Amino acid sequence: MKIKNRKRTFLADKIAMGFVIVIGLLGLMIFFCCQYYNLNNARETYRNLGQSCAKSAAKMLYNTNFANYLKNGKNEIYNEQLAVLNSICQNFKLKYLYVYIPDFDENKVTSIFYVNGKSNENVKGRDLGVEVHWILTKQEKNAYKGLENLHFYVANNYMGHTISSYAPVYNSSGQVIALVGADLDFDFVRNKIIKDITKIVVFLGFCLFLIYMVLISYLKRVFIKPVLNISNKMSNFAKGSDFAPIKITSNDELGQMAKAFNKMVNDINLYVKQISDTQSETIFALAKLAQSRDDDTGKHLERVQQYCILLSNELKKNPNYKDVIDDKFVENLANASILHDIGKVGIPDKVLLKEGKLTDEEFELIKKHTIIGFETLREAHTKFGTNSFIEMGMTVALYHHERFDGKGYPHGLKGKEIPLAARIMAIADVYDALGTKRVYKPAFTQDKCVEIIKEGSGTQFDPDVVDAFLKISDKFFEVRKSMED
Repeated sequence: MKIKNRKRTFLADKIAMGFVIVIGLLGLMIFFCCQYYNLNNARETYRNLGQSCAKSAAKMLYNTNFANYLKNGKNEIYNEQLAVLNSICQNFKLKYLYVYIPDFDENKVTSIFYVNGKSNENVKGRDLGVEVHWILTKQEKNAYKGLENLHFYVANNYMGHTISSYAPVYNSSGQVIALVGADLDFDFVRNKIIKDITKIVVFLGFCLFLIYMVLISYLKRVFIKPVLNISNKMSNFAKGSDFAPIKITSNDELGQMAKAFNKMVNDINLYVKQISDTQSETIFALAKLAQSRDDDTGKHLERVQQYCILLSNELKKNPNYKDVIDDKFVENLANASILHDIGKVGIPDKVLLKEGKLTDEEFELIKKHTIIGFETLREAHTKFGTNSFIEMGMTVALYHHERFDGKGYPHGLKGKEIPLAARIMAIADVYDALGTKRVYKPAFTQDKCVEIIKEGSGTQFDPDVVDAFLKISDKFFEVRKSMED
């Protein structure tokens, strides 16, 4: 099919819409990067806030005599300092604000202040003078040594997701006498970000789903459907099915592919037909050469070929054979039928052309033509490779004289043991023999031929094939009359 006045398009133009998905994914990646940046920025803000609060509390506690508190208990100054710590905790929404003296050797701390940001009081179990087992972090050790920029710690444990900042408390001699810790609750920030991410992901997911549905519909129409069509045509052609040219609806790469495939198939079919015709002509010539030794057979091969076609086409209407007989079967049988008596080339003329009755010994010799034909074709098949109609020719040559009741030759097969092609061939061969004049008999009438074959149902012939024959016996007669010797 020639495409006229059609602007050439490219497959790349058709699948460019696929980048919409990439853009959506890119947008999602950018969003996550932004959220990651926001999360880190919030963490940095909280870290700076915590350090500021810890340093402010440490400055307020400068040179405090904590030993006096531990020895004599709380006093007015202690309560004033506790009030300031509560104020810092509330104003900056700290989770905890605590002051303690660490013991790095024993991994414990002695609590001085431990304020709960929600209750504005010391945490139960962390009151003044209480010693608590404490796994001191590297950041706390560095803070106690007075090192800068290393005084925060991010934790996610049974106490929640917190950012802890530390600051040392000095005395007038410049010695560190305690540590201040400020904990900020980071859970609500993280939860807010997670909620935002969930909303955006759901929204983007919905948008991408719509894009996906539109894109799939588009690609199915312009890409997937044509590709599947070409693929199915290729597959069917490879299986030997009849090939219908691919309909060309575009001038893009797929259209060019379909056009090239159509041309390739046409070229192959032409080449195969030439080879097949040459093979058929050669084999038919050889079969005719073998037949010429028997002057009485005339157009026997041509008539038998037509009978096999008629019987096969009628028999495939029977549900029992619809999966067995297809167009290829009919074609192979038509080509193979001319080979059924090719083995007669191995029978001596004095026996093959004898006008009188054959002796038992001569008849046994005649029966060998089935085996001679089979072995001749098998040798050709072995030498020249697989050929479906030669394979069927081997079957027909060997078994076309078998009888349905098992009294035939050469192997005495019975019933459905006899290949279907040979059961069809048996009726075609016998009908032609009955309706043809021979030196030892006249040509029988149509009614006589039909009667004899009908009587042979279940004994000499397959009843199913006989039934098919009886339905089209008039067509057999038409072929017989049109190809009379």
